[in-house]
Amino acid sequence: MKKRLFFTAVCACAALTCTIPLASCTEKGEKGGQTVVTPPEESNAQVTIGTLLEEMVDRDAVARYPQPEYRSASFSSYDRNSTKGDWFANGDNNWFLRHENISNRQEFVMFDADGPGAVTRWWMTFAGVKGGQGYLRVYIDGNPEPVIAGTPFQILSGQKIAISPLAGSISQLTPVEQRGHNLFYPIPYSKHCKITYCSYNLHPDGDMHITSDECIYYNVEYRTYAPGTSVESYSENAAKKYADAAQNAAKTLSQAGTISCQSEKELDCSLEPGQDLEVKLEGPAAIREIALKLDAADMNQALRSTVLEISFDGFSTVFIPVGEFFGIGYQPLYTNMWYVDANARSAMTARWVMPFSREATLRIINYGKQKVSLSNARVGCSAWNFDDRSMYFHAVWKLYPGLDTRKNPVTGEPCEHYDLNFVTLEGKGVYMGDSMSLFDISSGWWGEGDEKVYIDSDTFPSIFGTGTEDYYGYAWCHPNTIVDHPFTSQPSGAGNLAPGYTFNSRHRVLDRIAFSRKLVFDMELWHWNKSTMDLGISNYFYMLPGGKVAGERDLAGVASKTVLSPFEFVDLTQELMDIEAEYMKVERMTGGNYEAQSAFGEHWSNGMQAFWSNAPAGSELTLSFESPYQGDYSLKMLYAFSWDYGTFDIWFNDTPIETGRDLYDADLHTAWTEYGTVPVVSGKNTIRVKAKAPHPGIQNCFFGLDRVVLQK
Repeated sequence: MKKRLFFTAVCACAALTCTIPLASCTEKGEKGGQTVVTPPEESNAQVTIGTLLEEMVDRDAVARYPQPEYRSASFSSYDRNSTKGDWFANGDNNWFLRHENISNRQEFVMFDADGPGAVTRWWMTFAGVKGGQGYLRVYIDGNPEPVIAGTPFQILSGQKIAISPLAGSISQLTPVEQRGHNLFYPIPYSKHCKITYCSYNLHPDGDMHITSDECIYYNVEYRTYAPGTSVESYSENAAKKYADAAQNAAKTLSQAGTISCQSEKELDCSLEPGQDLEVKLEGPAAIREIALKLDAADMNQALRSTVLEISFDGFSTVFIPVGEFFGIGYQPLYTNMWYVDANARSAMTARWVMPFSREATLRIINYGKQKVSLSNARVGCSAWNFDDRSMYFHAVWKLYPGLDTRKNPVTGEPCEHYDLNFVTLEGKGVYMGDSMSLFDISSGWWGEGDEKVYIDSDTFPSIFGTGTEDYYGYAWCHPNTIVDHPFTSQPSGAGNLAPGYTFNSRHRVLDRIAFSRKLVFDMELWHWNKSTMDLGISNYFYMLPGGKVAGERDLAGVASKTVLSPFEFVDLTQELMDIEAEYMKVERMTGGNYEAQSAFGEHWSNGMQAFWSNAPAGSELTLSFESPYQGDYSLKMLYAFSWDYGTFDIWFNDTPIETGRDLYDADLHTAWTEYGTVPVVSGKNTIRVKAKAPHPGIQNCFFGLDRVVLQK
């Protein structure tokens, strides 16, 4: 057995020791440098904009079961055909509760809830003609005049109600109407809240749906308090009264902050395969910061196979790869969120508050096959009043390796889409968010599916969303990097529309989901293409002692090899490399449009082909694949032929192999072309195609490539 390294806060009894006086730990910026112990909230305290904003930036608050209690739910534009037998209906735009005629205008009702309650997170996106140019109105407590009115961009994007990051558009690299527009500023109401959208582009199509060239997607999450809870409703005067609280919350969230301990010791050590570092702490107390810098020869593998395990008072509640825990998955990336941050050099910090009554044991375990080094490692603690509302922090992870997008992993049945269980919990607690790290091997969007969250005795989800990227705060599957938002992050979106790696995170504060008996979180997996994915799911939540999590810790997953290339899913041998063209990466395209085409799938091997459409004469497309071998191979390629395909010049690794290849035929079909011997290099190989001329009568060139076979 490998030697275990100890780091203890209570005694000098092991190889590496450091005594940490718990009462010396404090969060930077607190007055007088004294530890703040959060007391239980008064059950009869009034809920206001101010108390909600204070709750948003009070790290300790999320670690106690909410008081006053509330129930979480949402209104969204999910396709209502899901309630009529088509569970996976995906027309998630332009669905409303009803339409009303008010002052000679049509207002489409998107939110209608009785109080006492509060809107906690409001997301929208748009497409089509004049997308997002309509008018939103928020009516409170039956008042016929709206207390908030304006365009979606004004209300949700930081122009009117709140400043960033309480409101904002994600990502700044995408067109305004195609961004995810998020409002985290709370809107409390005592008796009732109604939100409507008005646009002269919209026309009723039945009671709940509208037809329009304008597409509206929305998801409004809210909490409903028990009857009798005192709530000060949103108003213009109330917003002014709590303006300082809003400024403070925005500033605090933007700065995130760190935790410091006066007696804190930075710990450097190396962990051989199978070795672990153990930290013991004595309570009552709360871990408030965990930080480390990770180094290894293979950083991608180290981020997955180095695991954080924590038990509180004898209950093991945390088992997760360090890369997942710190918000980057298995690639060294930059992120900066309220609870975690990391840089591309793998220096990582987490600020989840983790209370315990008697003792806590933290272990960092090397499940990999290489040595890993930890530097600047530290655990920051503070005193904690552990009462009957104090909850244990949980972080769990599981891997769905080699996930087939056309086969249900539970039943094994072929299907177009299915619900994938993120997590199932039994007990009482709050759900704080999740992350997904995935590698997709095809050039298509993997995230059409909707989140479906069942709370307690739900038979239909209390929260039913409109798309995976919508859930994570952006929109339209854009691969553009999202960083620097406290509650949502996409440090890598490379795999969103091309073979590659994507990591998405969402952390919840006011929109955390309270449950008293059970929570089931499913995410629908709906991929445009038949594809293969490696999908890792992380979940973060708090539960009162006695809570249970379905499933076992994923020991096989943490030890599994990280995927860095789509060809790791393909059986490439030294003698034969049989490659689906749609798995290739687009290295360069100077005109036209590219997709992994699944239309006419009965014609294609694997149901898809690499399809280049509307390519002007003279434009070029370069596809690449990775070979583990080198040498001379015979090459043959399976082309598509059709009535609108053109002629092309073709190169393999910059060696011309064919000039003026005519792919025109009156009937759609595929056929092989053999090219003789070509030199294959170890690493990246390319196939370059230049559009020469379209078929007479066709404006541009169309090109389809189905398979590439290399025989030694």
